[in-house]
Amino acid sequence: MAGPIKHKYKKRAMVKFGKMKKREPFYLSEMRHYMNNYIGVSGRISQQAATTAIQLTSLIRIHPDFRFHPSVTEQTGQWQYIGELEEE
Repeated sequence: MAGPIKHKYKKRAMVKFGKMKKREPFYLSEMRHYMNNYIGVSGRISQQAATTAIQLTSLIRIHPDFRFHPSVTEQTGQWQYIGELEEE
């Protein structure tokens, strides 16, 4: 029997995208495009990081490093990475 689904590669790609954007707000479609074209350690597009809009919405809602900012003028809001950034 398989263990619980952990989505560790998806979460790793999400955090990497958030750190790349720093504190700049972004749309979920930007993150989905990044994850579906994510280049893994082997230098090829990672199959484990690819995701759908529904799955990504569920994952980002429960992730503690991301915050949702609703928009009044548009139907969709923007997300922001609030986790730790690497100081250079």
